[in-house]
Amino acid sequence: MPDLTPYQQFAANMLHPDSKYIPEILRCLTTEDQAVLLVAMPGTAEELARKTDRTVESVAADLADMFRKGLAFKKVKGETVLWRPPAHLVQFHDATLTWPEATPAFIDFWRRYMEEEWPKLAEGFSSLMPRSFTRVVPVNRSIDPGRVQVLAPDSVRELVESASRLAVTPCTCRLSMHRCDGPIDVCLQINRGAEYTIERGSGREIDRTEALAILAQAQEAGLVHVTMNKADAGHFICNCCGCCCQSFSLLRTDGPQLCDPSRYRPAVDHDACSECGTCEERCWFGAITLKAEDGVVVNEEKCLGCGQCAVSCPEAAIQMTEVRDPAFIPG
Repeated sequence: MPDLTPYQQFAANMLHPDSKYIPEILRCLTTEDQAVLLVAMPGTAEELARKTDRTVESVAADLADMFRKGLAFKKVKGETVLWRPPAHLVQFHDATLTWPEATPAFIDFWRRYMEEEWPKLAEGFSSLMPRSFTRVVPVNRSIDPGRVQVLAPDSVRELVESASRLAVTPCTCRLSMHRCDGPIDVCLQINRGAEYTIERGSGREIDRTEALAILAQAQEAGLVHVTMNKADAGHFICNCCGCCCQSFSLLRTDGPQLCDPSRYRPAVDHDACSECGTCEERCWFGAITLKAEDGVVVNEEKCLGCGQCAVSCPEAAIQMTEVRDPAFIPG
């Protein structure tokens, strides 16, 4: 069996050894020396220089370039800087697509990968994870705090207001997939995620006021808030559409569920409902249908509890209700 090129080896490290697009994506990002360096990680600049038979100075210069491109991640401990590659395909996708100098060819390779190869890998991811990596957070205005328990992890406003630092980056899914005209610059980075973004130059720092305005813009556009599936603030709040999102697009076609629902589900006041169909049109997931005999019906299995149906109802006939215990959110 012939030796793998560093491009092929990296694809294998991303659990996709037969990918035809990952090597092409990597070629858009690196020189051959950088590709060799990538598969030699982890290590300090000195350790990587020994592994690749290069000078420390040249390795350090390449690492700085690869950091900007989203290929090299650093962990600083005292005077030591340890460099590592992307941990998995999702991190490789999200980090490299915010590379400020990304070329159209590079972005197009990512689109083709997500359309043709990602669904197969996603099935494997789903089977390996005990819980989804992300979860939906409902639109703030969809929940009446006088009726249900609203915890900090359930509130995007609380996640923003408790953050020590904030930044905004482009939505990598809409940037590469181009399936809708939803706003692009709406992916919020929080705390360590923001620090990484600002240092790397892949986004810009914002304050809480602008972050809340971005969330309002996303809500108006019908986008769904998604964050890390944990009780604390995590590193990001994505604002996702159902057509471009790497998780939602699979879920809508009965593929693997890579995102957990929120703790809430819509309840319909049929006396107040005018059966206008706005909620049905607004739902990305086909979870709400308008039936002649029953009026508005919620499919509990399909609903992710995003609240878009509630905030768009002209009659205020939909209210989000708490259906899962707080312990549903890990941690």
